[in-house]
Amino acid sequence: MRIRYSCLRRPNSHAIGIIRFKPKFAIRFYSEPPKKTDHGGNKVIDLQEKKKEPIISDKFSTLKEKYEIPRYPIVLCHGFSGFDKLTFMHKPKFHNRLHQASEKVKKTIDDGLLNIDYWYGIKEALENIGSTVLIAKVPPFGTIKERANHLNDFINRECDELRKSESKSSIYSNMSNKSKDDVSENATFEETNKPIKVNLIAHSMGGLDSRYLISKLKHTNYQVVSLTTISTPHHGSECADFIVKFLKNRNHLSRVCPKSVHELTTKSLVEFNQKVKDDPNVSYFSYGARFNPKWFSVFKLTWEIMKYEMQLRDKTKPGLDRIDNDGIVSVESAKWGKYIGTLDDVDHLDLINWTNKLRNAIDSTFFHPTSKFNAIALYLDIAENLSKRGF
Repeated sequence: MRIRYSCLRRPNSHAIGIIRFKPKFAIRFYSEPPKKTDHGGNKVIDLQEKKKEPIISDKFSTLKEKYEIPRYPIVLCHGFSGFDKLTFMHKPKFHNRLHQASEKVKKTIDDGLLNIDYWYGIKEALENIGSTVLIAKVPPFGTIKERANHLNDFINRECDELRKSESKSSIYSNMSNKSKDDVSENATFEETNKPIKVNLIAHSMGGLDSRYLISKLKHTNYQVVSLTTISTPHHGSECADFIVKFLKNRNHLSRVCPKSVHELTTKSLVEFNQKVKDDPNVSYFSYGARFNPKWFSVFKLTWEIMKYEMQLRDKTKPGLDRIDNDGIVSVESAKWGKYIGTLDDVDHLDLINWTNKLRNAIDSTFFHPTSKFNAIALYLDIAENLSKRGF
């Protein structure tokens, strides 16, 4: 049974019962699916028409004791302005003289004195459950095509190295569940000359690079079996829309703006999606994220810009009143392939474990004691999801 509100001009033959509160207004109970207008031509609001979005609130607040291991290697693909690791202070020349230094000190010096990982703690967590993990590095401000070509070269190089030194069992997990084309688990890929199957997990713009790679580039050395995108602007970012409009007629600023910003507009992504088609042999999964910023949030300004741009667009397209976003990408734009759900109270950098420490400190003091989101738990769950699907 459906409930529908409407303004009535004449009786409706399909009504079972009527409860009147005031003239010309009624609540009717219908025995058949309601139409968009009643017999009098009045617009009807269908309470069941708007589907409920899958909201993920506290699923990733803590880690589980055990996670299933994905069978194929994972490639982590970073977003716009991203990197694999930044080292601000390289190891000094005198480090070899520190013979008496502790192992921890030696490792710190060898790795660089100040490093920032894009995928902070995520690679290690995935490796700890038994996955083979590759962290891609592409031009941070390059175009989608440039970044996709670099990603392709990276995966090819890494697969060449795996092919030379690793057995099939050391690259693929869960070898007990073999497919028909599998050979001895002790054989190397160099001996079998088969492509290495990989899962791509991409944050933000990295999802667009990955889609372009899958659709447009040749990669005989490896085979992409799945792509999971996390807050990727598949339909464009309203932040990019705002920037491009702001730069119009400001030539001095336009010259330093990366071309990729123009590629990330909602208009540009319409053309992109028409040309870059999904591969039917690849499984596509996606997540979105949303939050309501407090005054001290890093994304307070961009969230307001996103809201402004979406509301401005909705004036020309009534009914598109959703403003949920993570400060850079809207929930609606993040949907592609099988949409797993919307991560609640999570911003764009929380998604790669760059949790705002100031926010957490203030939240723990004035609002709630612990965060409801642990990025590590998200990626381990993604890995388990791939494992359950045979990837």
